[in-house]
Amino acid sequence: MTHLIRENLPLRNLLDSDFIMVNDVVAGYYGIGDRTEHGFAFAPVRHESETLGGVLTQVAILSGLTDGHESNPVKRGAWVARKIIAEPPEPPPPNVPDLPRENSEKKTLRERLEQHRNQNGCMQCHEKIDPWGLPFEQFDGAGLLKKEKVDASSTLPDKTEIVDANALKKYLANDRIDQVAFSFLKHLASYATGRTLTFNETEYLKREGRKALGPSGYRMKDCVRFVIESPLFMKK
Repeated sequence: MTHLIRENLPLRNLLDSDFIMVNDVVAGYYGIGDRTEHGFAFAPVRHESETLGGVLTQVAILSGLTDGHESNPVKRGAWVARKIIAEPPEPPPPNVPDLPRENSEKKTLRERLEQHRNQNGCMQCHEKIDPWGLPFEQFDGAGLLKKEKVDASSTLPDKTEIVDANALKKYLANDRIDQVAFSFLKHLASYATGRTLTFNETEYLKREGRKALGPSGYRMKDCVRFVIESPLFMKK
């Protein structure tokens, strides 16, 4: 975030970029330790990978959105829906059963998720969560790319067909960038004001943000300036 704002780079880099911010330790974890000699200082490094780049495939995010044992498309999908595109699902109803653990039948996580989703009270929420999380089945509980080939395909809520996490990043960075930008401005404004925003304020961000920032690609420093110069920050 610091690098993107200082360099005033387009918002799409938050989702999909040809570089990652690493020091020698982090670069070694990603397996690209031979490309940097910055010690403990973080610096942009070109990753030359189809899966790296942006926060969606950052190991800190992916590993944090698991149970510490295996990948979790529900947690990852809910995070994308809430934080990245600002289309949060409704809270689950009470007494919803947990996702069944791996059993003697050796079902895949996708199969166990399907079994869970088909139970009463589960389908409505999961239709808005799972499609965003399934593309990240390429990554294990530690946030690294799995060695074995897995089915990471998904049909998004708008019926867009996605084959893997890279395709999801391209889709969000291009087709849905206006909604991603709205989500970013909404969270930034809420942080700046220290409170939950009103309906009129969120509508202002969506309408005026697109008009003022969209043509230039929602550059990050410009987004910060837009929020702190807006009436919702200056007058309240």
